[in-house]
Amino acid sequence: MTQVARRRVAQVFWAVLLALSAYYLYRALLFRFITPDRLGPTLLNKQVWYTAHMLFALPVIIGAPLQFVAGLRKARPKLHRWLGRAYVIGASGAALTAIYLGATIDLEGSRLPIVLLGVLWLFFTLAAWRTAVKRDYDAHRKFMTRSYGMALVLVWLRVMGDVPPDLMFFYIEDPGIRDTTLEWMSWVVPLLVIELFMTWWPLLVRKKA
Repeated sequence: MTQVARRRVAQVFWAVLLALSAYYLYRALLFRFITPDRLGPTLLNKQVWYTAHMLFALPVIIGAPLQFVAGLRKARPKLHRWLGRAYVIGASGAALTAIYLGATIDLEGSRLPIVLLGVLWLFFTLAAWRTAVKRDYDAHRKFMTRSYGMALVLVWLRVMGDVPPDLMFFYIEDPGIRDTTLEWMSWVVPLLVIELFMTWWPLLVRKKA
């Protein structure tokens, strides 16, 4: 594949990903903040936590794609670093609030997958920051990719949730187990795909020195 073709594929990929992010962010806001009785009964009982989670997550969803633009990193390194700091703060706050919300959610089967998602997201984010400070940019890029993959669970969950349940979970009859399985799949499957292309496949095709 030529460099021009790779650039066009990358442009299409980011355009589709940003469009999906905007659409499912709108749906998430509509579901949680517009639909009655979805935000929590009182200010301290979920309302402030969902609001904080949303505020922390917004700069992540909006600004993170700019961190992967090589031209911006080279031409505006200071802007790249400031966007990186905003990402670390936003993603860390969103991950911490996700851990709390996951641990206290009414759906018992969703507690563990959401908490583990939050822990992994926080770890990948702090690891990306730490490797950037150490100037280990290859490790920084990989941890940043993993962190952004966890941030996009908003998209993965909604995309898979839009698939008819009888098609995706034809082998599961219990609706509660279907919901729990979907929660696990929303971050396990993307993480496995990321690791496949970023780590496992390059090791398999690597030639001996």
